[in-house]
Amino acid sequence: MGAVYRNATLTVSALVSAKSTIGILKTNENRFPEAPKSATLKVYEDSSKDEEVEVDWKSGEEENLRRLMIESVLTSRGWTLQEYILSPRNLLYGERQIYWRCPSMMISADATPEGNQFPDYKFQKASQVIYSDILAVTPEIESDVKAVLEDYYELAETYSARQLTYGSDKHAAFSGIAQMIHPSIGGQYLAGLWTVDFKHGLLWYAEMASCRHVESHGAPSWSWMVTDAPVLFSRIRIFETTPFDARILQYNGISQDAVKQFGQIETASVVVEGLTMPLIRSKQHVRARDRDDLVLGDVHYDEPLSSDDDDNIRNSIFTADDQVLGQALISLHADPGTDDIGIDSSLFLEDNLLVLLVQADENVGNEMESSFGEGIVLRPVKHGLEDVYERMGYVTFWMPSMDYFRGWGSRSLKMI
Repeated sequence: MGAVYRNATLTVSALVSAKSTIGILKTNENRFPEAPKSATLKVYEDSSKDEEVEVDWKSGEEENLRRLMIESVLTSRGWTLQEYILSPRNLLYGERQIYWRCPSMMISADATPEGNQFPDYKFQKASQVIYSDILAVTPEIESDVKAVLEDYYELAETYSARQLTYGSDKHAAFSGIAQMIHPSIGGQYLAGLWTVDFKHGLLWYAEMASCRHVESHGAPSWSWMVTDAPVLFSRIRIFETTPFDARILQYNGISQDAVKQFGQIETASVVVEGLTMPLIRSKQHVRARDRDDLVLGDVHYDEPLSSDDDDNIRNSIFTADDQVLGQALISLHADPGTDDIGIDSSLFLEDNLLVLLVQADENVGNEMESSFGEGIVLRPVKHGLEDVYERMGYVTFWMPSMDYFRGWGSRSLKMI
């Protein structure tokens, strides 16, 4: 289907029609409600001064393309994102007027100039790749892969916020976009991630409270496609290699076929190498959120352990010395305060987790940026295979010392 929209001369979209039987042309008499009349006001109280201004009413509900692209019926559906992105020219029907979108511009029938009434996400670099054969000026795609990847992650975020009638369509409804920009990015496409930028593809987290994994999608736990919830990607991008990067060593279950690699998958796994540290998940509450000397960062778990456990989705990270694990990290629910903390082992929920450090940098010589670290939380799979893990969360460290990370153990492990 991707080729159908990419090769279309024009794609016509009914943004506000809930279903096909409603039609595209609106005849509702309230489509153009009568606005209050304008008023003329004096600028100064002094009657000797004649300056005046004319004030017109502007409704907060006034239609524009920015609002339609966020709130309309059509843009809530998963399949329609690639239909919109792949189409070189779109004629978009709203409730009040029509809108035009092509690689060079967006415009409305009332000739409103581009500005805050139009979407600010135009995916310009990705569009240059997708439409490279029809643009008047051929873009320098190879020199700007980073910008294409930035657009890709924004497209993934947009897609994750949309709904699908059938969860099994999760890969297929995005495959056309991935397939079209693949030549400019290169490498292998892995269930929504790219081998050439694998570390950034791992660093996603729930936009809202949680992002439950859905088995019917066929996506591995480390892919953002494993959930129906909206996700966000880390905004920190280090494209240079550092000693703290997690590295992909091997991948399995992904087709090498030029087309099939972008479609539905049954199972997929990767073997990665990186720095790890044991993690304990606890339901303990402490009043130590403001203890900069104790709090290392935050953890965002993908899922609660139970339906009434939403309190333990986003916790703070501390260090702990466990009798069995030795040096470890522990996640606690930290309320504002500067109290000392005492670890209560009876409140442990899981004590067999790992944090895999994905990227870190100390930003030496950059006074505007502080050091940071990011990683993912892993859990051993229940059937007990050695060194086989599933993803269950995202971790960010605040201004860490790189010497601290150098003390972590390096290992290879398999993620499914």
